[in-house]
Amino acid sequence: MPDIILYPRDTVMRALEVMHRYGVHLLPVVDERHGEILGHVSEEELHRIWSTLPLARMTEILTARATLASEGSAGDRPRVVLVPGGQGVRSTWLH
Repeated sequence: MPDIILYPRDTVMRALEVMHRYGVHLLPVVDERHGEILGHVSEEELHRIWSTLPLARMTEILTARATLASEGSAGDRPRVVLVPGGQGVRSTWLH
C-alpha cells in the first residue's frame, strides 16, 4: 500500500474521499516541499467541518487549531469552528 497522506492544499472533501478509498480514519498532513508532518486530521473532525465548509483546506484547519491551542488554558477544551475566509472562531465544550 502506498503512503497515504494529505497536503495543506487538500480540501475537506478530498480528504474524506481519500479516507474512504483506503479505509483509514486518521491521516497526516505533510508539507510538499520538505516532507515534514504538519499535523493530523481525523475522519470525525472532517465530517463535522464538511457539513458547513466542504472546501476548507487542510492548512486552514491546522492554522485554526494552532491558534486555538495557543489561546486556550489547560482547563479549556477548545473546538475548532471554521467560518468562510478561513478564520477560526473559539468555542468551548459545555460538558
